[in-house]
Amino acid sequence: MSENQSTVIQSLSRGLTALELVLEQSATPQSLAKALGVDRSTAYRILNTLLAHGFVLRDPFDDQYVINVRKVFTFAHSITGKLHFPTLATPYLGKLRQKTGEAASLAVLQDTDVVYVNHLPGEEAITVAPMLGVRRPVYVSAVGKAIVAHLPEPERNRLLGLVEWKPMTDKTITDIDAFRGALHATRQRGYAIDDEETFEGVRCVAAPVRNHRNEVIAAMGVSGPATRLTLNRVHEYGSYIRQMGQDFSVSMGAPDN
Repeated sequence: MSENQSTVIQSLSRGLTALELVLEQSATPQSLAKALGVDRSTAYRILNTLLAHGFVLRDPFDDQYVINVRKVFTFAHSITGKLHFPTLATPYLGKLRQKTGEAASLAVLQDTDVVYVNHLPGEEAITVAPMLGVRRPVYVSAVGKAIVAHLPEPERNRLLGLVEWKPMTDKTITDIDAFRGALHATRQRGYAIDDEETFEGVRCVAAPVRNHRNEVIAAMGVSGPATRLTLNRVHEYGSYIRQMGQDFSVSMGAPDN
């Protein structure tokens, strides 16, 4: 314990340690007493205090105390509901910018568009314009493809049926079957590419971000001039962006897989 002992409430400290132990495995008053170095009656009072507050449940047949999963999920839901995840993404966007030197952004789905909700400008003199608050059609942007590719199929089909397939450059995909092919490639790689489909001379690469229910809620990626962000570099950076998206997702409770 790093905190100065004079500022620690011993009974609370024991209670929290007991909670951590029960999270790992069930406990009895005897096993907890041994783990905490206290007598059995003290361990019994600690467990029953946790029981009274709903943190643990007691099996009356073998006197085992186990974690109350419902209480844990209630806490998790309360915490994640209060997180402003675009702000929490900033350190991960910073790593993307540091790795690539390019502008890094986070975007969310809104109708048939993506909206950029966090943006760090590139480190180079020539870079893309600030993106915060900007809307782009899902079918032209790497962040859009990264999100749509990982939606449940019924939701993906419904969304694609609403898209107005208008070209923004000569490279814009405006055929729904071709776009489905791009989404399949995105799922296979784990990252999406905008190969000058939004603006001539600009490439982007992005990966999905998931929440604690393993649902895709956003995408993060980098954008830059095609002269620097060559297709070879796009694929090189894509693997790193995919990992950053996964790391950020795990930090918000998504499964680590």
